[in-house]
Amino acid sequence: MTEYRAELKKLAEKLMEVMDENLGIPKGHIKKMFNGGDEETAFFGTKVSHYPPCPHPERVTGLRSHTDAGGVILLFQDDVVGGLEILKDGKWTDVQPIPNAICINTGDQIEVLSNGRYKSVWHRVQAVPNGTRRSIASFYNPSYNATIEPASQLIQKENKEVNHFGYPKFVFGDYMSVYTEQKFLPKEPRFEAVKAVN
Repeated sequence: MTEYRAELKKLAEKLMEVMDENLGIPKGHIKKMFNGGDEETAFFGTKVSHYPPCPHPERVTGLRSHTDAGGVILLFQDDVVGGLEILKDGKWTDVQPIPNAICINTGDQIEVLSNGRYKSVWHRVQAVPNGTRRSIASFYNPSYNATIEPASQLIQKENKEVNHFGYPKFVFGDYMSVYTEQKFLPKEPRFEAVKAVN
């Protein structure tokens, strides 16, 4: 598991570099913001989830819809039993299990840093009647002390086009205090609440 996590952390860091390039911001910008500087203080954690079969899936949801609070999420999902859905164009869409594939999800902090160019993804897990679903999710999140805000280059370029909402500047730990109370609610009020804190 240690080697698996080390390789996933490298993959997450590579993905952030690709996002930097795609956004036209300096290489390493997202990682530096997550670390709150040049030291390695960002959080990388892994969670294993187990969803047993449910005889009446119409009565429950395996995991309610939400966006992830952090940055880059790498999900190795069950390659047989489905249930993961994302909200795309106002409709819930199945994320079909693909053997040996890793699903990549972006969280709320990537949405803020990218000034809305990348969106955090609404997702949920539906209960299923047949089969046990297992997944391994790894999260590359900012340090609790990291200051998060849209990249200045993106505000200058796109403020009128993309940042209609006006993403705030905040400390990630403050955001997490709000998120733990509002995880399953719309994300825009979370951004507003953390804006009011600062």
